This record gives sequence, C-alpha cells and structure tokens, in this order.
Amino acid sequence: MLLPLLVTFYHLYPQALDIRGSSFISLSGLVGLGFYAYHRFPFREVVYLMIATFAVSLIFYTATWYNLQNDNFWFDYIKSRIAWFFTAYLIMLLIFKVHKRPSFNTVLLYIVSAIALQSLCAFLMYISEPIENFLYSLQMKVDYTEEIMDEAGSQRLMGYGIGFFGAGAISGVGLLLLSYLFMRMKLKAKEFILLAGLYVFIFYIGLFMARTTIVGMALGFGVIAVLYLWDNRAEKKQAKTFFIASIFLMAGGYVFAMFYFSSFSDWAFELFTNLFVHGRLETRSSSGLSEMFLIPKELSVLIIGEGTLEFFGSDVGYSRLLFYSGIIGTLAFFLYQLYIIKLGQTKDWGVNIAPISIFVYTLALNVKGFIDLNLVLYIIFFYFIFYKYYVYMPKIYAKSKNKNKMKLTQIYKRGSTGAVNLTK
Repeated sequence: MLLPLLVTFYHLYPQALDIRGSSFISLSGLVGLGFYAYHRFPFREVVYLMIATFAVSLIFYTATWYNLQNDNFWFDYIKSRIAWFFTAYLIMLLIFKVHKRPSFNTVLLYIVSAIALQSLCAFLMYISEPIENFLYSLQMKVDYTEEIMDEAGSQRLMGYGIGFFGAGAISGVGLLLLSYLFMRMKLKAKEFILLAGLYVFIFYIGLFMARTTIVGMALGFGVIAVLYLWDNRAEKKQAKTFFIASIFLMAGGYVFAMFYFSSFSDWAFELFTNLFVHGRLETRSSSGLSEMFLIPKELSVLIIGEGTLEFFGSDVGYSRLLFYSGIIGTLAFFLYQLYIIKLGQTKDWGVNIAPISIFVYTLALNVKGFIDLNLVLYIIFFYFIFYKYYVYMPKIYAKSKNKNKMKLTQIYKRGSTGAVNLTK
C-alpha cells in the first residue's frame, strides 16, 4: 500500500521531488507510458482522450502562432498533461495489483491520504527546522528561491513542494472527497473518527497555507446536501453524526490552530472575522477581484486571444484564458475536463457526483486564479476504465458463458430424453 500512496502523493505534488532538474511526473509519466505500451495499448478511451488533449493544445498553439508570440504554455500544457495522465495509469496499475478489485472509495482514500500526508509534512516542517531543511532539499528549486520562501513563510504555512493558491486547491479536493466518502462509505466507529479527524486536520492546515481551502469545504457541504436529499444509497445517519461531531472537532482544531499558528490567525480567519463581526463575506484579496475581472475589448482578442499567458495584472483564471486563447480556447479548456468525466462516468449518478464536484470546484477556483484539476480527474478516469475492462466486462462475459452452458446442458438433456423415448 505504501508504493501506490507515494506515487499518488508525488502525482499530486510533483515539484516535491526533484529528478535531475525535472519534476516527479517527468519520470513517472514515462514509466506509466512504458507500462501502457507493454500492455499493448489496451483502452480505446485513452486514444479519444489523447486526441482531445492534442486538440486543446493545438487551439492554444494557434493563438500563439496567429499573434506571433513566443509563449510556450501550449507545449508545457500538453507535456504536463500527458505526464500526469500516464502517471495516473501507473497509480491505478499499482492499486489494482495491491487490492485486486478495489472499490471507488478505496481509490478516493488514496487521494485523501496523500493530501493528509502533505498536511502532515507542512505541519512537521513548521515545528522542526531539520525536517523543513530535509524536505526542501528534495523538492525542485526552479519555482522557489530562499528569498520567496522566507517572505511567504512569515505570512502563511508553507507545504512540501507546493505553494500558495495550489495548496488550497488540493486541500479543498481532500475536503470534497471526504464529504463524498461520509455519504457513500459505511464506516465503523474507528474509521469514522479517523476520517473526521483527517477532515479537520486537512482543513486547518490547508487554511493556513491558502484560504481557497474554504471553497472546497463549502462545495463539500453542497455534495453532502445533494446526496442526502436525492441519493437512496447515501448514509444519511452518518451524515448527521458527521455534522454533530464536526462542531466539536472544529472547535478542537481551532484550539490546535491557535496554539501553533497564532501569528497567521488574523490572515487565515479574515473571512470568518468579517462575516461574524462586520457581516461581510469577503477578504482583502477577494474584494479586489471585481477589478481583476477583465474582458478583451477587441473582437479578434475576444475570439482567439493574444497568444500569451504572461501576467498582466489579473489573477482571475477566466480573464487570463480569454486574453490567452479567447472564447474558443476558454471553452476548449473547460469542455476538455467535462470530456474526461464523460469517458469515465457510470450508471450510478451518486458516484458521478465525485468527479462532477471537482469540475464545479475548478469553475469556482478560476474566479480567483488560473487552475485545472485534471491530475485528479485522470486518476478517477483510469479507475473506471480499469473497472470496466478488468472487473465489469469479465463478470458479464462469465455470466453469459454460464447462461450458454446452462442452455447447452438443457438441450443435451432434452435430446437424451428424446432418444430414450424413441428407442422405446
């Protein structure tokens, strides 16, 4: 179980491990592709998704080429997505080797455990300088200089191989998936306490790294509400217990947070302070978002973009996409994520809520910054593909084979009886 957990961890946080100047997925993606080729390219859905990946990249490239720009985002996009994609294949290969027939909940638990491990690393790095120095020595130095780390470290909690907006985004994924698990996974008392404790731990550590974690918590409550109201398979009693327990756990977590991170508290709890004290659901950073919501005024830019993703004063993901590749590229960017979900969807709409909630979460996050969560969607996609080809279809084949065998047996018996009667 340790190996798939570690690969999942570095899949979610690839910059945490420097491999000859490249991130972890550069190597793991190549290994995953090698295994996929060794297995003779088994899934036709992979072909469809690769075509879609190249199509999105081509749209991005067209915007760059048309505007005579030297921006290489389109190349980085396709390269990183392919690396994440085949790393997800490697993860699923390992999980199926370890668990034989893992459930969807098992796969989500691996993702949640990897996020919890990141939270633990962030906490240990904060309280122990030797651990901090050791983990920093493992991660890539391209995007992190000591000056930036020191400056940011005085304002917020720094994680292992992750920073700022992305830290909150991934922590929010953990809260989303835990919310789903509380509704769809029948838990024993010890398992419930463990997952509830992980929920609170991920929330507070994520909050002190980036306040976007709150978005994941809010959407997680939405997932619980949807499944509670409309899903017959939901563990509704468990949901009630979680809400009651979360009050006490959050209170205990707050004491823990204030004890260790009191210097960050004003920044981390600014949203809650403004809500309960001033009656405003905003922070200093969110109040300026309206000014950053920029839309191209030129028709050509609005349609095809300017072909460069360089920072121009706006963090808003939608604005940056519009200026980079216009309406065409922006739609392709989000439709691609929906296509990943479609290729892996099941007949159980309750299960489909998990990847759909991640897509909705991505839509919400792009109000604040530019991000996609394809790296998580790829893992979910490969689980359903593995299940389809290695569990579901063999079951159907076995059932049809048994039915045919029974029919042949019945025909043989009837024929034998007829032969006896004819002899008589």
